[in-house]
Amino acid sequence: MERLLPHILDLTRSQLQQLVISCGVPSYRADQLLVWIYKKLAASYTDMTDLPLSFRQKLAAETTLFTLRPLEEKVSNDSLTRKILFQLDDQKTIETTLMEYEKRDSSRERRTVCVSSQVGCQVGCSFCATGQQGFERNLRPGEILEQILYFMRLVQTGTSPGLIQIERRPVTNVVFMGMGEPLANYDNVLQTIVMLNAKYGAGLGARQITLSTSGLVPQINRLISENLHVELAVSLHAANDTLRNRLVPINKKYPLSQLVQACREYFAKTGRRPTFEYALFQGVNDSLDQARELARLVSGLNCSVNLILGNPTSCSEFHSSSMRQALNFQKELTSNGITNTIRVSKGTDIDAGCGQLKSRWIKNDSPLSNPEIK
Repeated sequence: MERLLPHILDLTRSQLQQLVISCGVPSYRADQLLVWIYKKLAASYTDMTDLPLSFRQKLAAETTLFTLRPLEEKVSNDSLTRKILFQLDDQKTIETTLMEYEKRDSSRERRTVCVSSQVGCQVGCSFCATGQQGFERNLRPGEILEQILYFMRLVQTGTSPGLIQIERRPVTNVVFMGMGEPLANYDNVLQTIVMLNAKYGAGLGARQITLSTSGLVPQINRLISENLHVELAVSLHAANDTLRNRLVPINKKYPLSQLVQACREYFAKTGRRPTFEYALFQGVNDSLDQARELARLVSGLNCSVNLILGNPTSCSEFHSSSMRQALNFQKELTSNGITNTIRVSKGTDIDAGCGQLKSRWIKNDSPLSNPEIK
């Protein structure tokens, strides 16, 4: 088996400094590398022209900078959503999506990258295309960061099919809502967010990074103590344990009473208001009684609810609710004092929901596993 070279993007700042010193150059060259990677968006070591040639040649020979290879891409009819299936260096595949939002009135321009954190997913949500694929492995920090850098370069070079007039930065937001359960890959995701937050990295601040979870309570509690600028989104999708056990199996281990309490503590100790994601499926979780049940569940918690029209998958049990039903559900939440919004669906014409593009690449007899999440 071919030996894989160390991936530069897998390294923390201090690890990169150690690598630079081992190459026989001063440690400050590490920060120059970071500027080239995250600010100037260099595509190769060759582009890093203020670094000594011998240093660049050594890096090229002994490390890897970028490894993702695009296999397939789909662009929405309005050209504002692009989804790419990437191949990793071990031939496994993941999906990443760029969503561009037209600037209106006083709103700022937004270009959001939805990243994957795992190959497949351990949670196994019955309505999710990724959940139906099983789990293969966690992504390394560099594999997550490279998804973002790929689209940063794409937008900056003007080859994005959507908004190419950059007013501030190529990517304004990152959401961990792609393939996988981010908190099941806690350490690698944490390292990624540190690099995204840091001034020496991507420099994304509060409200620009959203970490989504299906409800891993111990990791939410651990997240409270981290010094991170990140928003927390919880994929809820049901307001009682019986239904949520079916839709989101991790609920059997961490039921709603524990999950909501963890969210209350998260807000109390961080001051950051959690968001509950609620995908609406016709006849499954979209009745007015269920809206009232949801309102009771989160009552008294400083939070917001994002209502989403569910994405269709190969599972015939789940069909997206109508916009009319979503509006009725929203009206019921509002009348019960729950802050909420109906999230704009992006890329529905290109199957941009989590795991839908990769599903077409997986053979029916692929031997995937589902180890227990801890």
